[in-house]
Amino acid sequence: MKKLWIAACYACCLHATAAFRPVGSTTLGQDPQTVNRLNGESFQQDPLVTLNGMLWDAILAIQYSSDLGYQYAVFWTADATNASIRHASVSRRDLRMSSLWETFTLSDYNQSDDDGHDVISLGISQGDGTLHIGFDQHDNDLRYRISKSGVATNPSVIEWTADIFGPTLDYLPGLEFLDKSVYFINITYPRFLNIPSNARPSGSDLLLELRVGRSGLGDDWLYTYTPNRGWNQVGRYLEGVNNNAYINGLDFDSHGLLHTTWTYRDYVNDTGQDVAVEAGPNGPENNHDMDYAFSHDLGTIWLNNWGQQIANTTAEEPVVPISAGITIFSIPKYGGILNQEAQTIDNEGRIHVLNRENTTGVERWYHYWRSTTAAWIRTPLPPSSELYSVNNITGTPTVIGKRGKLVVPPSGPSSGMLFAILPSNAPNSSALSVLASTAAGHFRDWLVLWEVPSGCVAEPLFDRTRLREDGVLSLYLVNGTEVQVADFEF
Repeated sequence: MKKLWIAACYACCLHATAAFRPVGSTTLGQDPQTVNRLNGESFQQDPLVTLNGMLWDAILAIQYSSDLGYQYAVFWTADATNASIRHASVSRRDLRMSSLWETFTLSDYNQSDDDGHDVISLGISQGDGTLHIGFDQHDNDLRYRISKSGVATNPSVIEWTADIFGPTLDYLPGLEFLDKSVYFINITYPRFLNIPSNARPSGSDLLLELRVGRSGLGDDWLYTYTPNRGWNQVGRYLEGVNNNAYINGLDFDSHGLLHTTWTYRDYVNDTGQDVAVEAGPNGPENNHDMDYAFSHDLGTIWLNNWGQQIANTTAEEPVVPISAGITIFSIPKYGGILNQEAQTIDNEGRIHVLNRENTTGVERWYHYWRSTTAAWIRTPLPPSSELYSVNNITGTPTVIGKRGKLVVPPSGPSSGMLFAILPSNAPNSSALSVLASTAAGHFRDWLVLWEVPSGCVAEPLFDRTRLREDGVLSLYLVNGTEVQVADFEF
């Protein structure tokens, strides 16, 4: 399967250039055969993380041991004797020594709900080498595990077994005093994000974001992790008022500012309905608007697009739907905007968002971006008639179709470019295309860079740390039977 997939990659690079080429593919394990996807969802931040890549090691050789440069992955796999039960698997590989993955399974926890929200998200503390996972979350009590210290900072002396993890917890260590029935119930969408060194005034190096509440009635909270000490509560930063915010992501820019964009979904009573997938009666049809805010202090104070303060989590004053200046583009309900698609920040500090609309009568992918002068621009991706895509990729988006990702290449030949990784939304299609545009062309000059006719049945994800530190794009893909990692160079 792996060799055939790689061969297909090369055979179908019809528009590929020397700036982007596949260099290999590896298999993590078998994907559970469930109705709803459990691996590969756009809101997994992240299932694939590198701690200190090879380039980073060379730069910081004095400060860090060469015993680094490992990539880590998480995924669900079916129980060996009962396919209706899944277990979390955790893998690692030494990027300099081998392409082979070491994997263990946390068989002491049974995942049984066939629910597409119940993904696994992975975070790594660079300070104490702990691995953190949030998993199997859809409006239920917190499910969180933390590894022993040093697992990721001294990998060669660590025996890679399930014993490195402690038990499943329903609270965050360091916050045992918080009322679990208030802060750690009805949890969905746990996300981890490494905090850059220029945004660590308190020594924290890992951020956790999660929703408390339910679709249409939820709030978003932030927590920070300090190595060897534990978690601290930043506070509630997005409050729903008969609605909830669905964020496209959280990203730091080069100055340490934290940015987020989101859409709101209004409340509809769906008691007793199947909510395992994103579908009515409280689905994307109730999404509206594209909103934005940023923070200069790890999420305590929040500002709108023009730098005006709109929230203070310490004072229990979160961003609310009527906060001044948060709505960048007004998009009505039934306007086709999807929740939790993609965002990224380029090397010049421009925020880029990928989502979709049907406001012209046809569902199309849209690129929204904030210029260096704080002006926002909205443009649809070009139609297939202008793009020359073998996959007809921009002609396929649907209201609840597979979501894509935006990637900013590292400095070098591809500097100044923006890539869109788009999975086909056509019926029964697993095609995948990579498009590219340039700052010089005002991000309107989209071209197909690379595409394959099959191999992506879920939503593509990527290792943001390896991209930044090694200049290698590692894609986390589900091909229908296996969870794979495909590597590309620019």
